[in-house]
Amino acid sequence: MEVRLDRVLTDENWLNNFPMAKLYNLEGAPSDHSAILLNPQVINRRARVHRFRFENAWLTEPMYEQLVREGWIEGQESNVQEKIKRCSNKLATWGKEITGNFDGRIKECKAELKRYRNGRDIVSKEKYDEARTKLDSIFNQREIFWRQRSKQLWLQAGDKNSKYFHKTASARRRNNHIQKIQDGNGNWLDWEHGLPELIMDYFSNMFAATESDSQVVVEGVPSTITNAQNEELLRPVVEEEVKEALF
Repeated sequence: MEVRLDRVLTDENWLNNFPMAKLYNLEGAPSDHSAILLNPQVINRRARVHRFRFENAWLTEPMYEQLVREGWIEGQESNVQEKIKRCSNKLATWGKEITGNFDGRIKECKAELKRYRNGRDIVSKEKYDEARTKLDSIFNQREIFWRQRSKQLWLQAGDKNSKYFHKTASARRRNNHIQKIQDGNGNWLDWEHGLPELIMDYFSNMFAATESDSQVVVEGVPSTITNAQNEELLRPVVEEEVKEALF
């Protein structure tokens, strides 16, 4: 029985910096151990195209409905597509502060809690309770944010598993990343040398219209009705039949 003895230990930060790293066990002497070659495979990250993504965390904010309502009402003569685009632009601009600045919002709430924690007057107590409620809401939004990206929908929101969701989303991004693909001639292409064109050509050829004889397909379909039944189905509908069916 063979067991892998030689391993490499990394942490989450290292995997985020080197998502395409490869580990090889090299052939060595007749020993139980062998040399290990770690290839970090540093890649040039391409600029990501930012598309609108609806965030479920926005649903926890009362301002969300007001923005959608305003975006939809503005420009009454606009078509549906223009209304949707206007709403998405408003949500994207407003949402950057909600889902794009969790650390800053959490830090601000913790500072408020620290400021009013030892207060004994009514105002300090109200400020403390307000900051505490706001902090709980931000934690909930952050959890929903990472839950949406992790695709682990079998977990219910509210389990306070934001760290787990973050790790799952990062692992999913690493697994879904395509580094290179082999073309029909056996050549390996990456993003800097022909991979985008290869993908585009593949799907263009797949969905391109081709000339084909449909009669060959029709002849291969077994007949389930007789010629007499077919003639009856193709016969024009007369007025008496319509009256009989309706009245």
